Amino acid sequence: MSIFKKAFIGEIKNIKDSYYKLSLITVLPLFSFFIIISIFYEGVIRELPIVLVDNDKSSLSRKLISHIQSSPTIAIKKMTPSLRDAMVLVKKSEAYGVVIIPKHFYKDTLLQKQPKITALINTQYILIGKMLTSALISSLAQNSQELSLPINIQVTPFFNTYQNYFLFLVSALLPSIWQVFIVIATLVSFGSMFKEKEEKEFFKDGFFEISIIAKLLPYTISYLLVGIGYLLFIYQVLGWEFQGSFTITIFGMFLTVVAYQATALLLFVMVFDYARSLSLAALYTAPAFAFLGVTFPVLSMNTFALLWRDLLPISYYIELQISQANYGLSFFDESSKLLYLFSFWIAFIPVFFMFRKRMQDEL
Repeated sequence: MSIFKKAFIGEIKNIKDSYYKLSLITVLPLFSFFIIISIFYEGVIRELPIVLVDNDKSSLSRKLISHIQSSPTIAIKKMTPSLRDAMVLVKKSEAYGVVIIPKHFYKDTLLQKQPKITALINTQYILIGKMLTSALISSLAQNSQELSLPINIQVTPFFNTYQNYFLFLVSALLPSIWQVFIVIATLVSFGSMFKEKEEKEFFKDGFFEISIIAKLLPYTISYLLVGIGYLLFIYQVLGWEFQGSFTITIFGMFLTVVAYQATALLLFVMVFDYARSLSLAALYTAPAFAFLGVTFPVLSMNTFALLWRDLLPISYYIELQISQANYGLSFFDESSKLLYLFSFWIAFIPVFFMFRKRMQDEL
């Protein structure tokens, strides 16, 4: 117990004396969260600029333009008689699309010739392209019966009824940033110790496993509190509905923190080098968001992507957080995700072995 207390209090003093270590568990993650929240706080995409080319200039074309302008998603930046001028604005990224109303639009409509309205959308920006396409189809369908679907379809969104990108993106982006800081802080704690040649003094009393756990514990507590903080901010302060249990989610969060600490130490003992272990950590954690299945469906991932996803504890935690927030599943239903998170703790076995072997060789 004295060895545990010595290592635990010693690490707290190290954090207190190191502005960098203290920042890693307080200022830096909170500032990163603030930046992400500020960027996506609006939540709903509005007033995407387009250019309109009206070659008909009739009362019907003006009515159509009015319907397009009424969409909160679209903002008509400019009306020009020239398609070439319109495309110049698109190439300059001053507009995301061009809508072209053809000549004789009104006349052909009266003659039931079904005139075609052309929309040129810059799909280099996939999300913007989809939003503009959806908004334009809705506006055109309201304007003309010929553009309406023959069968009425009612689409009712659920789990994100307001189709808000804040809830969709931020609830996954914050944990993705959080896991990076957990790994970095763990490597800084142990890597700096080896870099400054303090490992012999730290491990001189033996009981390597107890000393390692005690050294990790201040960071475990800190990042668990940071995680609880962002969770409560999203679902309590901002008021987004949370269907399930905060207890189950926080328990999964605890398993995730320790899982990443074990993984970080495994990366370190693979090289026992501070700088190289940080490089490995960056490679491991930085692309995590892309493999979570939030912005790209898991079922469409190839074998390599699925394998990489399985190696990330955060992927199981995000599944847990989403299922608790949206579906309110029971502890039994979540047991497989919790078990997967706990399985990453197995990494402590080779970590303890490698630390013991390294220190026995040195001592």
